[in-house]
Amino acid sequence: MKVQYKLVLFRYITALCLLLVTQIVFYILNSTLFNINTLWDFLKICLGNLRFALSSLSFYLAPFLLFSLLPISLQSNNIYRIVTSIFYFIGVELMLFANLIDCGYFRFTFKRLTFDIFNYLGVGGDFNSLIPQFIRDYWHIVLIFIGLNIVLCLLDWKYRRLYSKKVNISGVKYYIKYTFYFIVLVFIGVIFQRGGFQLRPLSLLQASNYASTQNTALVLNTPFTLYRTIGKQGLVLKKYYDEQTLLKIYSPLQTPSSNVWADTLFNEIPQVGKTNIVVIIIESYAAEYFSTYNKTNTSYVPFLDSLAKHSIVFNGMSNGKRSIDGIPAIVSSLPILTEESYITSAYSGNKLSSIGGLFSSLGYTTAFFHGGYNGTMNFDSFTKHVGYSDYFGKNEYGNDKDYDGNWGIFDEEFLQYMVKKLNTFTEPFATSVFTLSSHHPYTIPEKHKGRFPKGTLIVHETVGYTDYALRKFFESASKTDWYKNTLFVITADHSAMTETREFQTELGLYKIPIIIYSPMLKHGVMTNQTMQQIDILPTLADMLHTEQTIFGFGRSVFSTEPHYYIYYSNGEYILMIGDYVSKYREGYATELFNTKIDIDLRNNIADKDVTRVQMHERLTRAIIQQYNNRLINNQTIAQ
Repeated sequence: MKVQYKLVLFRYITALCLLLVTQIVFYILNSTLFNINTLWDFLKICLGNLRFALSSLSFYLAPFLLFSLLPISLQSNNIYRIVTSIFYFIGVELMLFANLIDCGYFRFTFKRLTFDIFNYLGVGGDFNSLIPQFIRDYWHIVLIFIGLNIVLCLLDWKYRRLYSKKVNISGVKYYIKYTFYFIVLVFIGVIFQRGGFQLRPLSLLQASNYASTQNTALVLNTPFTLYRTIGKQGLVLKKYYDEQTLLKIYSPLQTPSSNVWADTLFNEIPQVGKTNIVVIIIESYAAEYFSTYNKTNTSYVPFLDSLAKHSIVFNGMSNGKRSIDGIPAIVSSLPILTEESYITSAYSGNKLSSIGGLFSSLGYTTAFFHGGYNGTMNFDSFTKHVGYSDYFGKNEYGNDKDYDGNWGIFDEEFLQYMVKKLNTFTEPFATSVFTLSSHHPYTIPEKHKGRFPKGTLIVHETVGYTDYALRKFFESASKTDWYKNTLFVITADHSAMTETREFQTELGLYKIPIIIYSPMLKHGVMTNQTMQQIDILPTLADMLHTEQTIFGFGRSVFSTEPHYYIYYSNGEYILMIGDYVSKYREGYATELFNTKIDIDLRNNIADKDVTRVQMHERLTRAIIQQYNNRLINNQTIAQ
């Protein structure tokens, strides 16, 4: 039996080493997204990495370990040994596959995969067509996976030759001795899986004990985040404050202001019933691509930069890192403050305010356009549920000659289709469109190959193509009767690959464009004001001087109430007010940082500014309480 123990130990160590190799690969392929400044930072990440890796191994290899260590006579049976080996290889393969998949996928979401990926993966029919493309684009990851499997098989073959002798199981002493060993080893395995002797098992949140929020993905591993979020409990009711106190601190119910400073910028003030609305949501567009936003004067979006000079420009921030989170934030002023996307959650049946719902009630024709597969991430169901009258997708477009082979219809053709559709709408209308071409695998039409700068990142060429598609859209729209009375909001669902320091910090990874343009504007204005995605709905309500109370977690940029920016990452609630950012975690001391002198959020000054910490913590808790309780109780619309 001692020989059998050696085989189990070597197999366990092999699995651990291979998992750690994939962690190294993960860092190498995504190194520009992280910021490790000191040796101590590196050592803490390594320590945390090992702790989370041991937890994953103890979970995925549990059947193998139990079968291998049980002190029973079947240990001598060849079939039993084969079954045990099968459990081992299944566990290792699942871990390697999951971690290597995230080596490529992480750069699109900036978070490790969680189990909710299975709630929307492939919805709409695009997943199967994308598999070959992913294999082509990430062939190096496929080769690494194959290489690691070759190493695994060779080492295991060697170990089994050395340590697969027949086990002699006999006598009471044997059973007592090895049953004791079995209990001890199971206990150790449970401790590894729990991550230690603490009261609660290891969670995603505890990765923050080893690294800053920007670097927590290096501490975590994808096998861990997947299994720890299986059947994850939904939101929990919070009782930080009584109802009266809560409403004094924060309320998501808002009445539009009648005093909007932007009115002075217009030749004709936007009004309900007269002004059309078009919200353009661009797939994967970082603010870095604009010379309007970056400090290098480099532009991959010449048209949008030229349009920005005649627009109201804000410092845009996304409230999440996935399309499935960006759409509810933009159209319904609902941020993602939990691990699972709202669209796939148990609360997705709630009533919500939205751009479509608000303006439908005011007599507007409303529609949502997206050139992707109908059903992709349930956008069609979601937008209709929140009040958009119509949805126009790939099916409605009805011409596969303009299909990009991956996601849907190329942006240029689909945006032209949208203009034609808008020409048939009864004014006023409020519409939204979500583009798709500037997404992996970054395909542009053959007729435009070589037309746009390839730049220094793989995304730059398609960024240029989408900018061109928007130029053509505005050219066509400008020839219509409705154009002169239309307010355009241009933003992104989330940011994407970046290369300059400013856009690779923890906050920089969330910087997106938010631009408001209209032919009715007298001139452009470059503001220094931060505007987050969830501010778009209340801002539009203000600009058009609506009177209805709306439900939303954002604030109009024209509101006199204090402005803030919030997002959620791995159990942390990050709140920014002015130059100060706080990080709130349940059960931990709130941290505070001054972004003006500390863009990397490394110098916690909470003990030097207690009053500000208390103010941040008070508002964060109020937002959490309103968010959780209202979603749970389906109180997510103004009555």
